[in-house]
Amino acid sequence: MPLSLRIGNHLFQPGLWPSLAFVALLTLLLSLAAWQWQRAGEKQALIDGREAHRQAAPLDLGRELPDPELDRFRPAVATGRYLTDQQWLLDNRLYRGQPGYHVFSLFRTREGRLLLVNRGWISMGESREFLPELPLPEGRVRIGGHLDRPESVGLVLGEPPYDSIARRVRLQSLDVQALARARGLNLPALTLVLDPQAPGALQYDWQPAAGIGPEKHLGYAVQWLALATALVIIYVGVNTRRIEHDEPREET
Repeated sequence: MPLSLRIGNHLFQPGLWPSLAFVALLTLLLSLAAWQWQRAGEKQALIDGREAHRQAAPLDLGRELPDPELDRFRPAVATGRYLTDQQWLLDNRLYRGQPGYHVFSLFRTREGRLLLVNRGWISMGESREFLPELPLPEGRVRIGGHLDRPESVGLVLGEPPYDSIARRVRLQSLDVQALARARGLNLPALTLVLDPQAPGALQYDWQPAAGIGPEKHLGYAVQWLALATALVIIYVGVNTRRIEHDEPREET
């Protein structure tokens, strides 16, 4: 017997299959809302952790290896020399609407450790056929910045030319560990993003932790809850009718 509930002169009497569909869809909407709420909490924790790391004491990269997770965004310093043999240009980097590259150079600390340094942004120039000249400071210098991963660029077609030994290599994506394996280098997973005043720094355009922030996840959670509320209202409204005075009372 189908559910039948009389309230005053109104009768709520949904069918079996519409009710099953309603329960399944409502469960899905509430699950999506809960997931977005959880994601908002995770993003806020990431932001809080990033700010805490940025306030930490600078890591001396000549003496300590950075942890890929715990030390992301942490300030860091190093003393040593730039290696001029090879530089990598990460393509499709926009700055104020202008196309260009992020320039990555090798740096050897006075203790003998290798680092990959993100020197910042440089314009593509008038043509993609010619890569820009990228002079480096000579001699021993002290550099500082913060630790981060190279930015991703979404869909990448083909294999990056990590094994190229050209002096300047243009890349569509940069995986530090894949580069290290291809070139036989011992590199930390995080790169040092130079401060604007550091020797060798180019145009500084770094933005922290791009992506959807916690407020957007909360907004999505509210949207899913609103859809769930609308579904309940529609379900009740469609399955409720007014009882005429001469209709017999049905048992619940």
